[in-house]
Amino acid sequence: MDSIPATIGSLAPGDTTVPDEYHVDPAIDTLLMMLAGQGIFLHKTDTQPDGIVGSDDIVIIKGNFQWNGRNTTSADRIKGLINQILQHPDGFSGEILVCDNSQDIGTGINDNDNNSEDRDQSVPDVVSTFYSKGFPVYTLEWNLIWGAVAGEYSEGDYNDGYVYDDYSKISYPKFMTPSGDYYLSLRYGIWDSLSAQYDSSRLSIIDFPVLKEHTLAGATIAVKNWIGVLTTAYSNQRYGGFYPMHYNYFWSQYALVARIMEVTYPELTIVDAAWTTTDGPHDTIWVEETRMLAASTDPVAASWYTAKFILTPICRYPYHSNPDQVGGNYNYSLTNWTNYLRYVAELPCTMDSTEISVFDRGAITGIEDDSGVNPRILTLAKNYPNPFNAYTTIYYSLSQPADVTIDIFDIIGRNVKTIAKGQEPAGYHQVVWNADDQPSGIYFYRIKAGSFTDTNKMTLLK
Repeated sequence: MDSIPATIGSLAPGDTTVPDEYHVDPAIDTLLMMLAGQGIFLHKTDTQPDGIVGSDDIVIIKGNFQWNGRNTTSADRIKGLINQILQHPDGFSGEILVCDNSQDIGTGINDNDNNSEDRDQSVPDVVSTFYSKGFPVYTLEWNLIWGAVAGEYSEGDYNDGYVYDDYSKISYPKFMTPSGDYYLSLRYGIWDSLSAQYDSSRLSIIDFPVLKEHTLAGATIAVKNWIGVLTTAYSNQRYGGFYPMHYNYFWSQYALVARIMEVTYPELTIVDAAWTTTDGPHDTIWVEETRMLAASTDPVAASWYTAKFILTPICRYPYHSNPDQVGGNYNYSLTNWTNYLRYVAELPCTMDSTEISVFDRGAITGIEDDSGVNPRILTLAKNYPNPFNAYTTIYYSLSQPADVTIDIFDIIGRNVKTIAKGQEPAGYHQVVWNADDQPSGIYFYRIKAGSFTDTNKMTLLK
C-alpha cells in the first residue's frame, strides 16, 4: 500500500485522557481490508477458523527497536494493529505484548522509539494509553533477560530467560507474561503447570519490522528481524566470537536466523516502510519518507518484494540491498534463509518473483486518492466466503464515525434482510449474514455510511 493516509490522532499523553477515536490508524485498517479481500483475516472466529488471532490468544508483536527514531517500527502502525486486535468480534481476553531484544546494547523499548506523525508519541506511550484504559497491552523487553540461561518449563525450570540448544545453536525466550497470568515459551506456547502441557494454538506471533538497509546482512526486513528473537549472549563460547557468529551462523548456509524462525514462525508479517533507512546501522540519519506498507503470510516474499522495489531504488549502496544481485550481501543472506525455510523446514515461502502475487488497494473499493487524503468515509471489501453456505462475513472500514446501514437484496431487488443499522465508530468492522432462511441464488449487499454507498454481489449455494 502506498500513499499512507494520516493517522486519526496521537497517543502521546500515554494515559486515559486520549480520546478512544485516536486508537484508530487508517493505514492498518486499509491493509487489513486488503488482506480480507484475499481471504486472510486478522480475527479467528467460528466463521473464520483460519484467522490469525483468537479471542483469548497471547499475541506477540515482534517490532524492531534496536536503532531509534525513524529507524524503529512506527508507533502509529503499532497503535492501529493493537486497536484491531482488541476489536475481536468475540471480545478479547488474551494479552498483547510488544516485544524485541535489542541485545547487549541495552536500549530496550523507550521514548526514542517514536517513528510516528507526532514525534512525541512513542511506543511506550501507545502501550501505556491502552493499558491505562484497562486493556491487556504490555511491552516486553527481552534484552532484560538477554544473558539469562534457562531450561524449558517441561524440564521444571520456571525462570525467565533464553533457552539455548548447544547442538543446533537455536535460542529463544521463555518468560512469565507481564500480567503474571501466563508462562510462555516462544517455541512451544503457553505452559499449563497443572496439566504439564503446552498450548501452541493460543500463541499468535506477528512479525513487524521497519524497512532498513544493513551493511552486513544487506537489509533488515522480515527474516532478519528474528535476530531480535534470539540472544547474542556468550558469542565467544557459543560461536567463536562476534563476527563468526554473524558470518558463520547468521548469514551463511547454516542460516541460524531461519532455523529460529522455523520454530517460532510468525503467522503474519507487516513491513513498515513509511520511512526507510537507506544506510545503516552506522549512518542512521540516512532515512527517506517512502509512505508504504506491505503485508504477507510469507516473511520471505515480504522481504524480497520490499527490498527489491522500495529499498533498493533509494538505497545508498544498492549492491548491498538488492535481493537479486548475485554476490550482493542481501542476495547471499536471503537466499540462504530461504533455502533453509523452504527446503529443510518445508515452509511455504519464496523469493521467486514468478511465485509471488502482489495485490494493491484495488482489492477493495472507495480507498483514498494518490495524495493520501481519504475523501470517502467508506471502504468495502469482498465478503468471505463467496460462494457460501450459509454464513458469510462482510468487511468494511470507516475513516470517521458514521451512521451505517447494510441491506441484503435478492436478484429481483427485494430487501430480504437488514443486517446492520446504527452509529459505528471509525475503524475496521465486520458483520455476519446467516442465510439459513434463504434459497440458493445471487444476492447483493448494499452498505451506506453517511452519504456514501457501495454494493457488492455474492452467491449463496446450498
